[in-house]
Amino acid sequence: MARSRLVALSLLAVITVGWVPPARAASPEEIEQKLEALEAEIGALKRQLEQARTATPPPATAPASPAAEPPSLLDRPSWLSDFKIGGYGSTRFEASDLSSVGDTFTFRRFVLTGDATIGERLRGLVELELERFTELEVERNTVSEGGLQGFSQSIEGSNKSEISLEQAWVQLYLTDWLKFRMGNILVPVGRFNINHDDNRWDLPRRSLVDRGVPVLPSTAAWSEVGLGFNGDINTPRAGKWSYEVYVVNGVALDSSIETVARGSGELETEVEIQPRRGTANLDVKRAKAGALRLAWSPSLGQELGISGYLGRYTPDFLPSEMLWAVSVDGKLTFGPFEIEAEYVRTHFGGITHVARGFAQAVAEKEFSAGTAPLDSTVEFELAGLATTKQGYWLDLRYRFFPDFLRDTFFAWKFENPQFVLTTRWEQVWLDGLVRDVDFTGGAISSISRENRFVNRLSLGLAYRPVPLVVFQAAYERTWTNGGKSLSSITNFIPAQATENVQNAFLFGVAFGF
Repeated sequence: MARSRLVALSLLAVITVGWVPPARAASPEEIEQKLEALEAEIGALKRQLEQARTATPPPATAPASPAAEPPSLLDRPSWLSDFKIGGYGSTRFEASDLSSVGDTFTFRRFVLTGDATIGERLRGLVELELERFTELEVERNTVSEGGLQGFSQSIEGSNKSEISLEQAWVQLYLTDWLKFRMGNILVPVGRFNINHDDNRWDLPRRSLVDRGVPVLPSTAAWSEVGLGFNGDINTPRAGKWSYEVYVVNGVALDSSIETVARGSGELETEVEIQPRRGTANLDVKRAKAGALRLAWSPSLGQELGISGYLGRYTPDFLPSEMLWAVSVDGKLTFGPFEIEAEYVRTHFGGITHVARGFAQAVAEKEFSAGTAPLDSTVEFELAGLATTKQGYWLDLRYRFFPDFLRDTFFAWKFENPQFVLTTRWEQVWLDGLVRDVDFTGGAISSISRENRFVNRLSLGLAYRPVPLVVFQAAYERTWTNGGKSLSSITNFIPAQATENVQNAFLFGVAFGF
């Protein structure tokens, strides 16, 4: 107590020196009296504050409110605590030694993303993709001829274009290791499908496994409507563990219809049945699919993942058969060096059984109707089915930036620009690939199958002025079985019947925001 009193007296003395006239110093008795007076005043203030807290305040009279102003369009709703608009886009130039490809610019895609923190534990995300899309125009008219009413419709659009809702979900946060998610969700099979943004990668073309063949049950970015849980578990010694598990409608055989009007007067319609991502409306099959991914990250830049998918892939008018896929993926970082890879294996069950059911459902593979000079032909085809699809890609990267370029335009006004040397090696094998199914009267006469492979080597150099923007240059060589066409095993090379090799130079740019 004596020490506390001495410290207080010393502090008060220091303060007092600042304002007491220098001609007369305060005595210890005067300082002690002032200290006691201050203590008494502090005690009185405390009692008044306590009385004010316990007393019930009288009801306040509402002040007259001014005239209400119209709400601003920029005002954020009270329930929306955070909202971000982002996205990415990419464009590519390609020069190929195949005459059917030649030299061309491709607007790969533009994706717009909205990410909202709706509340403390609620998050919503939407991702809309415009792939090779620049134009869509629909025009409808009614016409009158000879007193009779007619109708016309015309559709104009960019070739090979697509509008796709890649993601749209809401997530409820329960705890770090348990978050509920429902909506249109990216299927967590492999690492590329859940990290598919073009500006994240240093090569201007997506992998064969995920896109160009693909080995995945559906092409990336592959999303499905469903629900499930995800979470992260941080441990002090074993790094971070994460998981995603969902129940979804799942991949199903679906139709695409192509109509060709030939100069000979024949109107040809081809109905192609192939695996596609599941419907967003009524499920076409009486079963759901499941997907699961487990990942372990011992440290920043290191990750090992294993994932799988299981579900029925045949609609109700065909026999019930299952599809499964497994994947192993990982990433390792050693200073400026990176190794990233993914392996996927997919199995379609009962293809022969499915082909028989398909033949019985449509009866005839091809039929014609009409009279000359106008004939109509309809042809049915099973496509994209193989007993087993498997493949992998392996990326080797080296990040660097030479000191002698620090004073050049490569570094001007950029804090940490980078060059990235990239090598990607890819292989895909399709065993029991269905080439043709002949049937008539609902009975199969023959099923033609073959085993195929496709390899690709890519050598690239990328320049990243900032992390979200990349300029990509690459040489790639793609080849398949001798005497076979690349067009029959890939979905992006329109090769001729015996063209089994393509050499191409690519230059692209991808950006994110």
